[in-house]
Amino acid sequence: MAELDSVSSALAPFRAAHRGALADADGLRLAAGVAEAERILAPLLEATAYAEGRLAADADDEAGARVLARCERVWAEVATQWDFLEPELARARESAEPDRHRNYLARIRDSVALQPPDTVAAALARLDPVPALESLARQLLARITVGGGPLGAALPALYGPDRAHRRERADAVDSALLAEVDVRASVLGALAEARVARAEVSGARDWLHADRVANQIAERDLDALLTAVHDHRDIVHRYYRWKETQLGHPLTDSDRYAPLPGLTGEFSWEFACAVATETFARLGLDELAAELLSGDTVDAFPRAGKQRGAVTVGLPSGRVAVLLNFTGTPRDVLTLAHELGHAAHARLAAGRGAFNATCPAVLGETVALFTESLAATVLAEHVDDARTAVTARAVEDRLVAVFRQVALHDFETWLHAQEEPAGAEALAAEWMRGQRDLYGDAVRLTEGYRHWWSYLDEFFLRPGGRFAYPYGQVAAMALLARFADAPESFGPRFYALLSAGACAPPAELLGAFGVRPDDPRSWQAGLDVLSGQVDALCGTETTG
Repeated sequence: MAELDSVSSALAPFRAAHRGALADADGLRLAAGVAEAERILAPLLEATAYAEGRLAADADDEAGARVLARCERVWAEVATQWDFLEPELARARESAEPDRHRNYLARIRDSVALQPPDTVAAALARLDPVPALESLARQLLARITVGGGPLGAALPALYGPDRAHRRERADAVDSALLAEVDVRASVLGALAEARVARAEVSGARDWLHADRVANQIAERDLDALLTAVHDHRDIVHRYYRWKETQLGHPLTDSDRYAPLPGLTGEFSWEFACAVATETFARLGLDELAAELLSGDTVDAFPRAGKQRGAVTVGLPSGRVAVLLNFTGTPRDVLTLAHELGHAAHARLAAGRGAFNATCPAVLGETVALFTESLAATVLAEHVDDARTAVTARAVEDRLVAVFRQVALHDFETWLHAQEEPAGAEALAAEWMRGQRDLYGDAVRLTEGYRHWWSYLDEFFLRPGGRFAYPYGQVAAMALLARFADAPESFGPRFYALLSAGACAPPAELLGAFGVRPDDPRSWQAGLDVLSGQVDALCGTETTG
């Protein structure tokens, strides 16, 4: 906590030295002021990420909770003591901006319009219920158990070859989600209501405005992406109709992620690491991959209290923690490569300083989905007798990244549009409506699937970021094509992209590869690629 005490003690002197002086400062003074602010806040950013990582690893970690609570108090002090900082930086002369922080200052200019008046901001810092509600949500989600074990250990069965076991596990999850579903619904509704109120006080256009600004994506570009995805849901329907022919039986919700014939058994952790290492070696990053896979950087296996799914926590210092729930499925092998993409990005971006170390989610997911897609190619090369099945697994994951994530985004949009917090049954009805649109008549959704929204921690803890996945997947497809065209020259450019951090907007950094995610035609082109991959699968059998 000593580092946090140093942050607190530095706030008032910085205010005395810089308040009223930054907006009209010359280049040297502006650069010095921003650099000093970055130096002061770096320990707080570090401690916050550290505490969040500890709680993701163990929701009952009391020490982590204490650190996070202390961080939140210091952030409240920052909001009060430094209320002048971002408004002044937003008015700074662009000609005086230091190159290192040029994009950081551009992001501040875009976000300042979302800030409420000083008196309101100070009150929000003290009274905002979101941190406490998120803490409660973490506890509720961690209490979901299936057969006495963590939920994260039960879900991988849905990727297994035994249909009866998949159904049994899905039924067990159905039953587990009934417990406290009304409480989770109340917390989710309260969170949505609080976030909408916060946006309204800030004068934001809608609940998603801050996320668009943070990702430096224009509303028209995001709307074009969402419209394109909605218009191409038949790609998902075609894929699952083909999958039904390969499995030989009608599909229900417990069959969505079932492996195709020829893909049986479990992959070892050592094999997954080998696939990841080979993937990164093709990018000239084998030494970095080996470093990340050694020591205690990766927390690989499920346990009670651990956050389900996978997450990578990057600290401004370059330290990284990767949390997985590895059980040996092909999906787990690709998830490792995905998270190592995030980890490599965080490690290399740290060289740009604390203010540039955290990249917009759309850029982060582009990188991670690219490393995952490349890993799918490597994995397919190692399973000759099941290549079609592995390819189908990878295509299915891309469908999830694009279409399922947009369905989740639509659910969140509906949630935040409600005048009153929605109850569990209303949430279940909207969930089923959106999922039926997603899968069409290709997958039968059972009644027990109604409450599967209630375990998705993204809704509770990380709302608004679903669009990063379709954005990232489309851009990743384009990067994969560039890699295939010139693999030897791609590696250095990819290293430069990772090392750039957030020093430029995502569209500018990706533009160096000829990828233009700010061009609406790119969404159509990416979806055409995905449609072609499904068409190619529909002409194959699963004999390898």
